[in-house]
Amino acid sequence: MMYSRCGLLAALGLGLLGSGAVLAQPAEPNRPLWEVGLALGGGWVSDYPGANQNHGRGLVLPYLSYRGPMLRIDREGISGRMINHSDFELDFTASAAFNARNSEARQGMPALDYMFGLGPQLIYKGLRNEWGSPTLRLKARALTSTDLHSLQGRGVMVDPELRWRFSPLAVNPFGGGPAALNLGLQPIWASRTASQYFYQVEPAQAKAGRPAYAARAGYLGTELSLGLSGRQSDSLSWFVTARGISLHGAANSASPLLRSQANYSLGAGLIWTPWHSEARASE
Repeated sequence: MMYSRCGLLAALGLGLLGSGAVLAQPAEPNRPLWEVGLALGGGWVSDYPGANQNHGRGLVLPYLSYRGPMLRIDREGISGRMINHSDFELDFTASAAFNARNSEARQGMPALDYMFGLGPQLIYKGLRNEWGSPTLRLKARALTSTDLHSLQGRGVMVDPELRWRFSPLAVNPFGGGPAALNLGLQPIWASRTASQYFYQVEPAQAKAGRPAYAARAGYLGTELSLGLSGRQSDSLSWFVTARGISLHGAANSASPLLRSQANYSLGAGLIWTPWHSEARASE
């Protein structure tokens, strides 16, 4: 889940802009082993799951793409491939989330810091010959928040995802090279510590309209994400993302901080990579 160092900063930054939407690029054979440049993006992003406010966000970051046989860094994030079978792949992934410092619901409470998640992902690819080449991704991530001065553990999220990928599309709406359309559906469960970070209200923080509340572990919501991406030239590519999350039936639906049963976020960006290797990726 994404709310959603050169390479890590860029990959996590794109995750922030995507807010959980699928950012996978179209299949492009014979791409450079590595590319370096800049990523520019912006979005209209929900403050946190269940917030009733969105805020505009923008980022300009250094960007690194690396397509190694074990380590991959791209607009989907960072993955360390440990097992690569025709039907199964086990790797290590990263995700990220924006901070929230202007939320009316949390006035008088500590701000939500930037958050990133790290953990394993098991991908089942046995349905790749079906419509949309669906993959099942079983993910678990340890969450950490940061105010850019210190780190704090924030529990665990588990979010299995069913993802469809339509690539290449017959038409790139912006012209240029191949484009890809990606669709993802993922229910999300959060540990007690992660739920407390978003939904706990301590007695000292209670006020009229915001009673004290003890958050608990359980179902957080189900997210539907859509990503469209393409390449205009060898050095310029783009992406557009959208996501919606339903929190109906969430374990912490009674929290006074869960003010909306549905959230929506949008993001878009450009990636410019004028520097690249002569060597080509193996896949």
